[in-house]
Amino acid sequence: MQSLTFRLLEVFQSIVDHGSITAASSALSLSQPTVSLQLKKLSGIVGMPLFEQTYGQLKMTEAGEAVYQCAQEVLGSQSRLESQVHALKGVEIGTLKLAVVTTAKYVVPPILSPFCKQHPNIEVRFIVGNRADIIDRMRHNRDDVYIFSQPPQDDNLVCTPFLQNKLVVIAPPDYDGPDNCDLKALMDHKFLLREYGSGTRRAIQDYCDSKGLVFPNSMIIESNEAIRLAVTSGLGLAILSEHTLAHTPPDSVKVLKVKDFPLVNHWQAVTVKHRQISLAAQAFQKALLNVE
Repeated sequence: MQSLTFRLLEVFQSIVDHGSITAASSALSLSQPTVSLQLKKLSGIVGMPLFEQTYGQLKMTEAGEAVYQCAQEVLGSQSRLESQVHALKGVEIGTLKLAVVTTAKYVVPPILSPFCKQHPNIEVRFIVGNRADIIDRMRHNRDDVYIFSQPPQDDNLVCTPFLQNKLVVIAPPDYDGPDNCDLKALMDHKFLLREYGSGTRRAIQDYCDSKGLVFPNSMIIESNEAIRLAVTSGLGLAILSEHTLAHTPPDSVKVLKVKDFPLVNHWQAVTVKHRQISLAAQAFQKALLNVE
């Protein structure tokens, strides 16, 4: 096998991370023909196709998965070395790759803001996606730190809780039904719920299973913002994180007093055991633990 180069690995990693040759060429400030040529050269060195087309999208082959893992290890080691050398010189640099589930987009920016001011030379790459998207990124080891309210159960993960996540029952502002009650008393109302698989839905489902409760009249909405707006317009009741309501006018929804609520769990910072933690990621994890 001919020698791999940092540049070839960097181009390949960028294609995977950005999802297309076009997006990678823009991110790397290279022409599309140049990126395509680099990919062809790398495929020739490996001697096997690295991508296949699936419904018009690039998907890594098994050989591509192996090359991607190699790219992460090699380029990650190079980045850590650069960071450590600069740290020895008293200069802090590095890249923090951070991926969070959608609800956490209300939680992370207020933490990132002071972190970026304190560490101005650290480049932050901030990805927001649904639970399935973030789990997929984690399985491919694409990021340094992942933020979940309900991390997947996996012995290869290190989960560190850092901030309470409180789920409350909300109603339209003109709601005049039961209050100061238990959740069972509200079951005649329509509930607007997140899709199965979301962290919020999993927490609600676990609670309902423990109480033998079933929502007889529900609507699935795959967005916290859409649920909040639907509640405001009178479509039904919902159970959402307080963080989702943080920037909502106080009179747009009514928070009900329901027994056992708020349901309390914790946001968790998740890392993959076999991925070496960069200095930038270590600094961010320390910042998370200082959040109150």
